[in-house]
Amino acid sequence: MHLTKNVTESTLGTLMAMKGKGKDSLETRQDLQDMNVRSELHPITQHDGKTKLPVASWTLDKIEKKKICSFFHELKVPTGYSSNIRRLANMKELKFNMSCMKAHDCHVIMTQLLPVALRGMLPVKVRDPIIKLCSFFNAISHKVIDPNTLDKLQADLIHTINRLEMHFPPTFFDISVHLITHLVAQIKALGPIFLHQMFPFERLMSVLRKYVRNRYRPEGCMVNGWSTEEAVEFCTYYLDLNRMGVPVSRHEGRLGGRGMIGEQSVRIDGLASFNQAHFTVLQQASVVSPYIEMHKRELQGKYRGRSEAWLTKQHKEEFGSWLRLKLAGVDTGNAQLDLLAIGPSSTVLKFQGYEINAYTFYTRKQDEKSTNQNSGVRIDAYNDNRQLETYYGFIEEIWELEYGPLKIPLFRCQRIKLPKGVFTDKYGMTVVDLTNIGYRDEPFIWAKDVVQVFYAKDLANEGKHVVLQGKRKIVGVENMTEDEEKGFQDMPPLGPDIDLPVFEEGEEPAYVRLDHNEALIVN
Repeated sequence: MHLTKNVTESTLGTLMAMKGKGKDSLETRQDLQDMNVRSELHPITQHDGKTKLPVASWTLDKIEKKKICSFFHELKVPTGYSSNIRRLANMKELKFNMSCMKAHDCHVIMTQLLPVALRGMLPVKVRDPIIKLCSFFNAISHKVIDPNTLDKLQADLIHTINRLEMHFPPTFFDISVHLITHLVAQIKALGPIFLHQMFPFERLMSVLRKYVRNRYRPEGCMVNGWSTEEAVEFCTYYLDLNRMGVPVSRHEGRLGGRGMIGEQSVRIDGLASFNQAHFTVLQQASVVSPYIEMHKRELQGKYRGRSEAWLTKQHKEEFGSWLRLKLAGVDTGNAQLDLLAIGPSSTVLKFQGYEINAYTFYTRKQDEKSTNQNSGVRIDAYNDNRQLETYYGFIEEIWELEYGPLKIPLFRCQRIKLPKGVFTDKYGMTVVDLTNIGYRDEPFIWAKDVVQVFYAKDLANEGKHVVLQGKRKIVGVENMTEDEEKGFQDMPPLGPDIDLPVFEEGEEPAYVRLDHNEALIVN
């Protein structure tokens, strides 16, 4: 926890040339001069008596600093993902507000956001080792780690640090950077990092600090407060009361779905959208699956010689009415099937915000008014060739269809077209073009099958965005014990293997940048 914070502050301070926070200074350059190494970086005394520090390979120019600060200042993340990241960027002075940066902020920046912010910045042989270091911190932060990958993780880390030593100043490699090399051994001995981090201990210290009423006897206050709360909590086991000191999750009782913002009852006039929404529900319901195949066979027998695309279109248009007539007056013995066959009410509830599966979703219109970005979605579905594909998009409308007592939430989305609108780069990051929209004839998706994502601006490709997965806290909500019980798979921001650029034989590291001349002048 504190190790990540120290490395993050050192990295950001060095890249942004922040006075007092970075590892590059006049003293650093003088050390290089005393050691008679990296002569290109030695300080130069000018005619006016001031000292010029040549532009190092890790130095960002003013335009790059502005881009990085703008990236964080304009970034919106989902609700509960982190604190307000935007407050950390100082656009006026083009630096980070380190005093506001908490340990969890540094964790999010190092494992998720910094690799995205550095895209297109710095020379490749300087940028890639930094992203590789971020990939290491991300890999050790997972709740499940394959022991067979730990040796390779350690070897990659040593290689990454060696590559950083080729460019970064020696002062960057302090005790915090050295201790990183022991994290893999620590994982082998104690298990994943989250099991022995300082976060729970510091939260407990915050609880104990609140018990103190007499500053001359803090230990006694803590003992008295703790024993009192334990006694009261023991009594609550025999009463119909909530336990003391244990906050109730905001998602408690809402995993199945509940509207939260902008509820509006609307009568749907356009049959096209209504039929599309009804067909989406029938297509995803397991009790309806046998009838889907039955209807397709009937269409193939009735319309011989027709193309597959034409039959699929007819199936989508006619299946709802066909199922209603097929099961009219038939005792199926399944109440859910009977309700679905009758069809939904023509009055639909629409929302601007909806909570389901421990996620908070907004429509895109609501996102524009919010400080969070909750409209991004990801869904895994089979295409026409029966191949599993991952689709990305954003929510335009939130519908709740009423099949009598059965209520089913749907998201009306705009989805990005595959494969032109989505690609994966050499770092394993998923990049999307939010303007390349497709699948307009299938706008609805089941809300319960959706994973939340958000989109960060891609500084290396103008007009593109990088996909990052949202975060949810579902363990403990409605007695959930495992995050995987809902069947959702994590999407790491970086690929497991990032190949660092190879130095050719005889090639020396470039210690200076030749693409800008914004040298630092010190008195």
